[in-house]
Amino acid sequence: MRYILDRDKPAGNKPAPWKFLFGTVVWTWLFLSLTFLTGQNYLQFPTVLLSITAGLGPLFISVILIKLGYWDQKLDKTPLKFLARVLSPLNLKINWYFNVIMLVLILRLGPVIFNTLFLESGKIFNPGPIIFILIGIIFGGLEEIGWRAYALEGLQRQLPVIIASLIIGIFWALWHLPLFFMEGTYQAQLGVGTLSFWAFHIGIIVGSPIYAWLYNKCGRVAFVVVLYHALGNLGGELFADAPACISIGLEMIVALILIASSWELMKNEVR
Repeated sequence: MRYILDRDKPAGNKPAPWKFLFGTVVWTWLFLSLTFLTGQNYLQFPTVLLSITAGLGPLFISVILIKLGYWDQKLDKTPLKFLARVLSPLNLKINWYFNVIMLVLILRLGPVIFNTLFLESGKIFNPGPIIFILIGIIFGGLEEIGWRAYALEGLQRQLPVIIASLIIGIFWALWHLPLFFMEGTYQAQLGVGTLSFWAFHIGIIVGSPIYAWLYNKCGRVAFVVVLYHALGNLGGELFADAPACISIGLEMIVALILIASSWELMKNEVR
């Protein structure tokens, strides 16, 4: 009996990435469903409180799991220490700030410039409403506390980095799905089942290995993906949209180059 009880306790020093992935999707879908049922715009008060709670799902689930003991105590002994480490810009070497900015410019601005010069003339800058810019920066960055700092760190200890990143990309895409049914969101403007709908999800899955490369290449400093996600969302709000085939094509090329350049790292588990 004692053995059974001990076996059911959280395994010390072991992250639980699968619990995170399923738990985060269920959490966010639940609160976004409640948001949808209110009949209000997702940014209207008090419905916005449900929207915020849904969007912070990756943060909440990772903190809950760490509090329950599902984490590597050699990295962080408490959720607060985990958050302090992940969100500290001082942990990231200065050259990686340059690398992240260049990568964001290539992926966000590159397709727009190509489309403007060779396919159709148009404007390069097209800033969105300030509220969307703030949401993209803040919530985009905070997502990475869960997706990469917790889930990727845990899953790549069980599977090769490239496989772990693609699995997280699939769950990450599923996590966004309810937004397509909510009035006023960017995803709702794309429509359900449209070419843009599929391009959005393919882009997320294709882009996930880039996050994994950044995280592992810089020495598993989680702030690098927090910064990359926040600046990527900022670029998405500031620059005009380019055809999805160009954006996804460029993202796939960049992902393949990065994976090939660090294949020994990406094909193995990380301990």
